[in-house]
Amino acid sequence: MQTTTSRLPVLALAALLAMAAAGAWAQGSTPLPDTHEMIEALKPSTTRSLRNLVVRQKAEGAAAAASAAAASAPALPPAAVATVDPPPSAQPAGAPPSLSLAIQFETNSAQVRPESGPVLGNLVAAMLSPELKGVRFAIEGHSDARGQAAANRQLSQDRAEQVRLYLIALGVHPGRLKAVGKGASDLANPLDPGAPANRRVRVVTLE
Repeated sequence: MQTTTSRLPVLALAALLAMAAAGAWAQGSTPLPDTHEMIEALKPSTTRSLRNLVVRQKAEGAAAAASAAAASAPALPPAAVATVDPPPSAQPAGAPPSLSLAIQFETNSAQVRPESGPVLGNLVAAMLSPELKGVRFAIEGHSDARGQAAANRQLSQDRAEQVRLYLIALGVHPGRLKAVGKGASDLANPLDPGAPANRRVRVVTLE
């Protein structure tokens, strides 16, 4: 019987595991989202101090984003920072805890790039923490509004599923994760449907 991890690209998985284990990150890049911040953002508790954590692109990544848009490339630039946007006080009542990440993929592909290893490593550490033990999550894939809606939804589903498989490969129980492709149905920046911020992977706590 074929295992779940055997469906992953072997070389990409090896690179991801190595980077996550070593905590590697390109010298001069911005700090990774802190595991504690991720835990607080995803805790199914009214006592959390952070909620709806977003990993934004750096301003200097704008040129790369524009180039990617011109080439119809859905991948985000590598540099990202963690922010809370909007602040917890501005969150809609009843909004589920969530975490948006700039996971990088190959252009028009669901293949996770090795640069995303540290981000996923920190996410796994958060999911395996005592605070989140046993909590279930939806892994949502989101696209911008460029291109055909059906193709965007399918690619976002494939990307969400691929992230789910990587998290499982790094130790998260499969029963705690489900993949959902949202396409462009829930834009992070509805005023600019083609904005890079709309291309993201969102982790949502299932309460």
